[in-house]
Amino acid sequence: MSHIQSQARPQPNQESPSFETITQPSIEIHQLSLILSDKTILHDVSLQIANTGITTLIGPSGAGKSSLLRCFNMLYDHWSGDIKINQQNIKQWQGGGDSLRQHIGLIAQKPSVFPASIYENVIFGLSRKQRKQNQDSWVEQCLIQAALWDEVKDRLQSPACTLSVGQQQRLCLARALALRPSILLLDEPTASLDPRSKQLIENVLQTLAKHIPMLCVTHDLEQAQRLQGEVIFMCDGKIIETGHSSDFFQNPNKLETREFLQWAVCECPSD
Repeated sequence: MSHIQSQARPQPNQESPSFETITQPSIEIHQLSLILSDKTILHDVSLQIANTGITTLIGPSGAGKSSLLRCFNMLYDHWSGDIKINQQNIKQWQGGGDSLRQHIGLIAQKPSVFPASIYENVIFGLSRKQRKQNQDSWVEQCLIQAALWDEVKDRLQSPACTLSVGQQQRLCLARALALRPSILLLDEPTASLDPRSKQLIENVLQTLAKHIPMLCVTHDLEQAQRLQGEVIFMCDGKIIETGHSSDFFQNPNKLETREFLQWAVCECPSD
């Protein structure tokens, strides 16, 4: 088993993968609707997501935020409407849902590590060909990107389950980054973490957001402000208001938005 020797950091070369070389996607959602068990979960959702930066999804529980993410990477596939990346409808994605999910990384609320070493967790999704190309260097780079390298570089062959919850979440992020995704989806990625781990994750996301777009669900309104990107307020399966965080939280236009920001509840009228 190949593994990184912590005493000597490998030097990157021209063939090493780089986030800066990833083509930035154009992301559009048009009239997306989803019905589950005869209940409308998403109703004619239309939006565009910036090519870089963090777009946060806020709203009360049951607003449809997580369902939107599941549609985006085809965990739900019976929705109507269009989701396009670089003008390509994801339902016609070459290779189907599995190929799409390599292109779109998803980080869940609770970390899920595999019963293997830290090193093996990072390279889990790589093809045999990818594992032969600068594997050690790429593992290190992904762990650095996830702000985890300094904490694990001397125990890469240790079981991933021995890491703290916050470290496991960053390992999940490194595992997603190893596939070189063009988009990251994050479903309350810091909800179960301690303050230090939350800060580390937020710092990592802000750095990565300079190169790839992210769509992040959060119930933490202060976090949405700290991430300093576009904000989408959803309620009852619909988009109520959007705006940049610098304006959105100071000058919301809709009454429903003002009520939610003040009391964290929403009484948006249903159709």
